[in-house]
Amino acid sequence: IRIQSILPTIREVTHGQVLCLATWATPVSRRQTHHVTNSETLVLTGVSWRDGSPSLRLRRNQMPSELVPLVGFTARYSTGPTANRHCIGHKPFRDTDVAWLDCDQTPLHDGRTCDRCAASDATFASQLHHAHNRGASELDAAVRKHLEQPNHLYLAAFRDGSIKVGTSTAPRLLTRLDEQGAWICEVVANATDGFAVRTLEDRVTVELGLSQSVSIGRKLSGLTRPKPDEDLRSEIALWASLVGALIDDMDDSRIERASVAWTSAACDDPLFSNLHPYPLKIETGNHDLELVGASGRIAVARRPGSTDRFAIDVRRLFGVELTLVDTAPDELAVQDSLF
Repeated sequence: IRIQSILPTIREVTHGQVLCLATWATPVSRRQTHHVTNSETLVLTGVSWRDGSPSLRLRRNQMPSELVPLVGFTARYSTGPTANRHCIGHKPFRDTDVAWLDCDQTPLHDGRTCDRCAASDATFASQLHHAHNRGASELDAAVRKHLEQPNHLYLAAFRDGSIKVGTSTAPRLLTRLDEQGAWICEVVANATDGFAVRTLEDRVTVELGLSQSVSIGRKLSGLTRPKPDEDLRSEIALWASLVGALIDDMDDSRIERASVAWTSAACDDPLFSNLHPYPLKIETGNHDLELVGASGRIAVARRPGSTDRFAIDVRRLFGVELTLVDTAPDELAVQDSLF
């Protein structure tokens, strides 16, 4: 069976072909170290993925934010419950040449965004996720333009065994999977636009009971206590069959079945084996970390010179002012699982 290409840059593939296009980590010998120097303050405001590679968005000494490669980033820092917190800013959803808007306002109680930035994020998310239940005239022009693009429906598996259904525009599909930290995926439908694909997504959730999200806790658990990849592929195949039957039953001319498999490059990367939970709270205390890889917003970290690798949710640091120090890091509690 000939399957339509999911991106203009991807050739037509046949049923069962696996795409493995993301680069999740860089060999140590090729890695460029981005070390922040003492006397600086640092605020992390996000993790960004592009062309299969992760970057950190950060602000040094309250200067405008910049993107630096996540892999190879090192920092020895100190922070605590009374550390200054900063709004992380937001990504504008209307047409603009600005990729990210920094903000100097005081964040809300969650410690990450101010009223204005939170409202901007919420407005876009609300309009996007409920657009198929509203009239086109009720939508912001930027949201309407976004939804007029061809879209895909995909099933994504995570290493703890969780499966979710999701949607993405055609150009952003691979980046979307990287951002979410998906491990194995199958594109199961192509749609003419975002309105049609969200109607299908809702029916998959309501009629088949498949969730549209997976918690960060489950993603972390999967990286430290993973299930076999073959089990994940079997689950994906089962759900793909059920979704395919639902598409046939809908008989919607805007939607066609597809079967394109994708596997994260991390599946074959030894950096993602034998990961451990980081035994300290990264948002308080003294730490010395080197980031060597990432899955979504979860970084694979180690202490410089150590071979033990840990899975860390970088978002816990977003908005927290970190002071770069020469102080020795806090001692890591010895766990039997490390040996």
